[in-house]
Amino acid sequence: MNSLYLVGGNLVANAELRKRLGGRDPGVEIQMVVEDIFAGWKKDEAEVETEEKIVKNDDYIQEKFERNQLKITLKVFLHDFNVDNLKKAVNAALEQLKTDHVDNLFIAVPTDAVHVIGIGSGTGTGLVHTEALSSLQNVWSVVEEMIGAGRVGGAGLCDLRPSAFISLYNQATVKPTSIQVNLKSCCVVPEELTEFAKLNKVTLLTHSDPEELLPEDSLRILLYPHLQREAGHFSANWISRYLVQVKDRGVLMDKRYLIHLTK
Repeated sequence: MNSLYLVGGNLVANAELRKRLGGRDPGVEIQMVVEDIFAGWKKDEAEVETEEKIVKNDDYIQEKFERNQLKITLKVFLHDFNVDNLKKAVNAALEQLKTDHVDNLFIAVPTDAVHVIGIGSGTGTGLVHTEALSSLQNVWSVVEEMIGAGRVGGAGLCDLRPSAFISLYNQATVKPTSIQVNLKSCCVVPEELTEFAKLNKVTLLTHSDPEELLPEDSLRILLYPHLQREAGHFSANWISRYLVQVKDRGVLMDKRYLIHLTK
């Protein structure tokens, strides 16, 4: 088994898990979700060369709505700038949601680049910074393709250093419509970013996701009871989280994590 695809249950409908999650930040939340996914799972030794899909089945009846009654927001957390992983993350969400598009897509700064172009990481100079910004622009070009194909309505970025966001915005053909900022990491939104967002009508939002949603040390601890010595060989290529809201009610109907792990 070289990879695992994990599909979490609906956190809105799971009353027991929702009670345990009360007041927890997303970093703790996803660890509890992974534990919940693996509960009762038995490793199949016969499938060592294949990908295994582990789904947390929901045992509730979901009210049906027309697609135009729903607002779907997807956030993708990439490990690096691999554009194929972005495509896989979006495709997996669309398949799980049984829809052909999401209304909003947010791209978090890849874990490997947080210290280079993430908010609070400095002024941004040198070859490493230039390469990271170029890689981010490649990722954004894929987002633009998705928007052009109607698979994504609008898209935004998260926790980028102001100069990096402004540079990408100015070069983009399809402009980011929003940017999310974690106030825990920067205390206040940088004035440069606030002014730019206001001038260009970019929606400025805040969030509470940690810089690294599922650290490898935490993942290893979660996997060890099920995979033993193999646990340390797995890492998350991508994690996505989607929210499904009923527009006219303003009610959250579905919240779910999808995680792809590989050796």
